[in-house]
Amino acid sequence: MKKKKQKTVYPEDKGETIYSMAALNGRTPEEQEEYDKRRKNADVFTSRERWAMIRAAFSVYGPLLLIVVGSFLLTGILLYFFLS
Repeated sequence: MKKKKQKTVYPEDKGETIYSMAALNGRTPEEQEEYDKRRKNADVFTSRERWAMIRAAFSVYGPLLLIVVGSFLLTGILLYFFLS
């Protein structure tokens, strides 16, 4: 039978924080608390709203993307004919 490991209790440990670790992110503890509050209250979008935003972005940037891809395609075709 295995012996159970005894839990070590340190009498000097009171569970207090000696130094805040918020500075590891480059923020003071007050800035970290404010950041956490803002992040907690951030807007959460439903899946329908998210997809509506994605569709709107594609409707705005889609034509520009097609123009860029088409210009590269046209350049490639012209280079093929001129170099062959």
